[in-house]
Amino acid sequence: ASLSNAEMLKVLQSCGAASRYYCQWLEFITEMANGLVCISRAVADEATHWIETTKPQRHGPTRIGYFHLGADISNSHPSFGLTHDAEDMLVLVGQHPSILMVGTIEPRKGHVQALDALELLWAQDADMILVIVGNEGWMVDTLIERLLNHPQLGTKLFWLKGISDEMLLQLYEHCSVLLAASEGEGFGLPLIEAAQHGLPIIARDLPVFREVAGEHATFFASSMPADLAAALREWFVLHRDGKAPLSDGMPWLTWAASTAELLRVVEGDQWYRVIP
Repeated sequence: ASLSNAEMLKVLQSCGAASRYYCQWLEFITEMANGLVCISRAVADEATHWIETTKPQRHGPTRIGYFHLGADISNSHPSFGLTHDAEDMLVLVGQHPSILMVGTIEPRKGHVQALDALELLWAQDADMILVIVGNEGWMVDTLIERLLNHPQLGTKLFWLKGISDEMLLQLYEHCSVLLAASEGEGFGLPLIEAAQHGLPIIARDLPVFREVAGEHATFFASSMPADLAAALREWFVLHRDGKAPLSDGMPWLTWAASTAELLRVVEGDQWYRVIP
């Protein structure tokens, strides 16, 4: 799964019995497995911390490893087809400051803060467009109603769901910046996909985003809409002046290389940590 252990627990705690089931699942796999392979070093660190603090029953040492996911859409059976208004939309986002968010709409992804921030900017007559790509997830009924009835929908706000890989790649090519506002992630493939197309990145200051993007992204830390609005304004000024970090030098793996990393851990016995 692409969720980090800590963030999954945070979400599921609001779901009653589901959180207990997830804890039981973690306890079961930790008891039964002699090794856990995570999709980032950040998640490996979280798994290690959880085992060391929760102290679930184990029958011996637990090996913790990690590898990074692949990100070559072209070799992953991509889907094709553009929306009926694709040409007009791509021209629009290409001619105006445009912010792209990619990911299922659910609480941890930061859509509420992002929309709040853009509303503050729009109230100040900021010429910015927010494009949200992602299907409706869970626990977001209020946000979905807000999106569907938003006065800027179709002009400065766009929500695209169920679009093809071809359409997504076109958005990476035409938008101004990717906003990765997630409050917790296991990896963050949109950062890699953005970098492949030279799209700059603004990301929440999470350990996993630092791990994936390093010096190739701009980071923000606050959960307040006004602070994000200020960070977006500042980024566009830096970008205009050629001072914002560029993403096109970010390292990334093909799925073949990702598989090789996984095999290096499992078959090559290259584990990150061993918990006695």
